[in-house]
Amino acid sequence: MGSAEAAGVDLASLMAAHGYQDSVTWALTGSGIAIAGAPAQGSGGALVTVRTVWTKFGPSAVRWAEQFRIPVELVVATIATESRGDPAALRTEPGYVGDDETPDKVSPGLMQTLIATAREVLRKDDVDRAWLLDPDHSIEAGTACIDRQRRLTLLDPPKVACAYNAGGLYHDPSAANRWKMRQFPPGRSSHGDRFVQWFNDCIALFDQTAEAPAMSFHRMLQEQAVA
Repeated sequence: MGSAEAAGVDLASLMAAHGYQDSVTWALTGSGIAIAGAPAQGSGGALVTVRTVWTKFGPSAVRWAEQFRIPVELVVATIATESRGDPAALRTEPGYVGDDETPDKVSPGLMQTLIATAREVLRKDDVDRAWLLDPDHSIEAGTACIDRQRRLTLLDPPKVACAYNAGGLYHDPSAANRWKMRQFPPGRSSHGDRFVQWFNDCIALFDQTAEAPAMSFHRMLQEQAVA
């Protein structure tokens, strides 16, 4: 069984130009996500952020990617976008009162999963801030969230980014949001843009290091090239 088949990914569809409603078009290529027919572009520079994430948290990312059948680049790019690899990252939403009172308004840890969401996807009522501040636990919860949304996103990287950030795929017609998928801050495309850059950096890192695991888009694309 190939890597794409193991993950349930329709690689041919992802590699064809496509979009979301009236959005810009994009396609998965050997260098990552190419937007509007232009070559795939990363963040520029020495891949510092994704290299740091991969060095520190790669084993956990691979473990949970394999467990949930999620291409590992999606995990690494989510970590980079949500926290830049800071396991102590913490975000509270408007209306936050306390972790016990409003677990749906506080996101601790690497992948910035809401406590309430982590409890739901993992079916663990005792998940709390301290648990999610453990990097391996955060990666487990975040990867489980990506898995829960797979029927919605089909593991298409920009859709994964926006659905993870907004809790689902919702149309945003704002002129400044080229993805036309709701993300925060509202009315802009910055979250999706950052995710795609980190995703492309991860592809480039695997090109350099030859460390792509079996459950990765990099491996899928290699297998496609020699098929």
